[in-house]
Amino acid sequence: MGVQHITLDAARPEARFSATERPRIVLRQAFFATADPAWQRRLNRAALVITTRAYDGRGRELATDHQVFRFSKLFNPTWPDPVFRNIRNWNYVPVALREDAPPVLGWLLELRLRDLRLVAEEHMELVFLG
Repeated sequence: MGVQHITLDAARPEARFSATERPRIVLRQAFFATADPAWQRRLNRAALVITTRAYDGRGRELATDHQVFRFSKLFNPTWPDPVFRNIRNWNYVPVALREDAPPVLGWLLELRLRDLRLVAEEHMELVFLG
């Protein structure tokens, strides 16, 4: 598992990764770069959505899994900055397939923010192992 560092912003609201093996990720850090003094209220409603898709050899989708990770689970309203280190409350669960499913030859992992509209000078940075 290598370290991945992604940045989501208004121009790039989604990150995609493809793989030949079942994705296993461990979310470690998040940072919301903003000048908005109401960042806590905005982030409290927001979530990171991770969508995992499995494909067979013909390109048919075998499974789709959506996992929602709420920022409200990460922070205490008294924290002065939107920086989250050593994330422990977000546990990604690898997709489980039925035993009789055809062999999976490809995986697609998509990460995007939900309920958080980023303006031009804002971005979200995420660090994970995967």
